[in-house]
Amino acid sequence: MRLKIQSFIIIVLFFVTLMSCKKETVEFTDSPVIEAYIEPGNYLRVNITRQIPFSSSVQYSADDINNLQITVAYNNLTHVLTPLGNGQYIDSLSAIAAGTHYDLSFTFNKKQVAAYTYIPTKPLSVTQTTTTIAITKQDSTTPKFTGTPPDPITFTWANPDASYYLIYVENIETGTLIPIRSFKNFTPPANRFRKQPVTLNTQDIRSNEFQYYGRHRIILYHVLPDYATLYDQTNTSSQNLTNPSTSITNGYGIFTGLNADTLYVLVKQP
Repeated sequence: MRLKIQSFIIIVLFFVTLMSCKKETVEFTDSPVIEAYIEPGNYLRVNITRQIPFSSSVQYSADDINNLQITVAYNNLTHVLTPLGNGQYIDSLSAIAAGTHYDLSFTFNKKQVAAYTYIPTKPLSVTQTTTTIAITKQDSTTPKFTGTPPDPITFTWANPDASYYLIYVENIETGTLIPIRSFKNFTPPANRFRKQPVTLNTQDIRSNEFQYYGRHRIILYHVLPDYATLYDQTNTSSQNLTNPSTSITNGYGIFTGLNADTLYVLVKQP
């Protein structure tokens, strides 16, 4: 009797496990992944890729990712994008302009794919508290800095409608960069970093956020909510573009407009 009960329990567990596996299985649909960051002064470029499924037995559609008929409508005109290979497409007829709305459209896997965006205004009334910051070098011969750190650099701009803004910082020195801290036992950090998107009209850059001495380009981006959402979902990276976007139908990715102003900061030793 005990053996029969054990056998019954094993059979029940088997079917429960089988049903759980079936519930977790997600049917793969071959949908395009769109990537386009549209900024004034440039031509509209779009990158189209396919999702990478977890299974190797899925069926892809017959669509050629390099020869799609992609159109973009703006200013009451419709243009066909030119394929460049590797999923890259371009509209080289007209430069992007602020305030313009763009509607992208093409067919993929027998579905109509659509995306829309617009170009926000350039940041206005942008100021910074200083253009130079002095930071004490810290290495094996210099004790860790224990004094009062320099005041942060404060950037301000007009933001009456609580739009999203993002600060991007890049060291633009050529040649070998001079680190502020010793990276002897660590992988040297990148020469660039980004701040969290905010809906405020001000943001600080602290001295400990800089990694190298030299001239830095500070780009203040006026971005749309879909870009800010992507930033949050991918932990400061735009490599994972398979999250649904409210501006894209029958596809994934990011199709968004942005506008920017550029400032500069010199990081030097005292």
